[in-house]
Amino acid sequence: MARKVRLRDSALKQRAPHGEAHATALLLPQTERLPARMKETPQEYRFFQAVRLLTRLLSPREPIGRFSSPGAEAVRFSSHQTLAFPPSEIRTLEVADDRPAAMSVNCFGISGPAGEMPNLFTAYLIERQTYGDRSLTEFLDIFNHRLVSLLYRAWEKHRFQFPYERGESDGIDRYLPHFYGMGSPALADRLDVSDESLKYYTGLLSQLPRSASALQRLLEDYFEVPVEVVQFVGQWRKLDESTLCRLEDEPELAPSSRLGFGAVAGDEVWDPQSTACLRLGPLSLKQYREFLPGGSAFKALASLARFFSRGEIDFQVRLVLKRDEAPGVRLGEEGAEAPRLGWVSWIKNKPMGRDPEDALFEL
Repeated sequence: MARKVRLRDSALKQRAPHGEAHATALLLPQTERLPARMKETPQEYRFFQAVRLLTRLLSPREPIGRFSSPGAEAVRFSSHQTLAFPPSEIRTLEVADDRPAAMSVNCFGISGPAGEMPNLFTAYLIERQTYGDRSLTEFLDIFNHRLVSLLYRAWEKHRFQFPYERGESDGIDRYLPHFYGMGSPALADRLDVSDESLKYYTGLLSQLPRSASALQRLLEDYFEVPVEVVQFVGQWRKLDESTLCRLEDEPELAPSSRLGFGAVAGDEVWDPQSTACLRLGPLSLKQYREFLPGGSAFKALASLARFFSRGEIDFQVRLVLKRDEAPGVRLGEEGAEAPRLGWVSWIKNKPMGRDPEDALFEL
C-alpha cells in the first residue's frame, strides 16, 4: 500500500507543485517542459487550459495578472489582427528559455476578431503591418496583455483547484477543514493520514448523520479496494461491577437488583448496534498483508474509520484474500513472508474453492 498511504496522499503530491515529478520537470529548460503537442499545435488547446498549464510548467515565473513585472510573468499575450472568423482561441505560442512564453490569441483584445474597436480600426492595423509598421499594434498589445491576464484571473477566481496546484493557499482551502471539525490549527496533523487527504473528502465528511454508504465510498476511493460495511454486527459488553445484579437482604435494593427495573442475569449484555464490520476484498496477497495489524495501511484504515464515526462505532475488519493467491504454510520462513497464525497460515494441498476470509480483528 506504499504506492498510495499509497494512495490519496501520493496523488495530491503529484498534483501539487512540490511533488517529485513536478520538481524534476523544473530542472529542464523552459523549451523542454512543455508537451510536444502544445508546442507544435497550440491551436488544439482551449485558451484557459493552455494558460493554466503554462503557468504551472513555467514555474517559478510569476502567475499572470498580478503586480509583478510583465517580464517575470509566465506568459506574454498579444492580440492577433484579422477580420476573418478565428478557427481557434489561440493562434500561436512561442517558448524561449530566457523570457515569458509569447501567446497570440484570437479570443480577446482591444481590436481583432473579438475586439471592441470597429472593424475599420482593425483593417487600419492590418494595413500598417503590410508595410512593416507594427508600432501601433505593439503599443496596443501593452494593454491587451493586461486585459487578457485579468480575463484569465477572473476565470480562475472561483476555481480554487488551480491555485492549489501551484501550492498557493486560498480562502476555500483554509475553510474546508471547518466543515468536518478540523478547522483549528491545534488539530492539524493528528491523524495517520494527511490532512490534505481529508480536504479531498470534505463532501463526505461534512454529511450528518454520517452513513455507512458514505464510509464505504470514502474507504473504497482512498485505498482503491472493494469495501463492504456490514452494520449491526454487535458485541458483548462487560457490565461494570457496580451494576451487577446481587441478591441482598437489604430494604433498599439497587435498581440493578430489582426484577423489571434493571436486573440482568450475568455480567455481560449484547449490544447489537455499536459495532460494524469492514469487509475488504477480494485482495491480492500484497494488499492483504498491508491491511493486517502492523502493515502499511492498517493505521490509515483505523484512523479514517474512527474519525469518520467520531468514536461512536467500534469496528472489526475482515480481510478477503483472492483464492489463487492464498499461500501455503512453509515452516522456517522469516520476515514479511513468515506465516502468521490465524491470518496467513493455510494448510492446503490443492487450490482453494473459495476466497478465504478467515482474518478477523478489531481496529
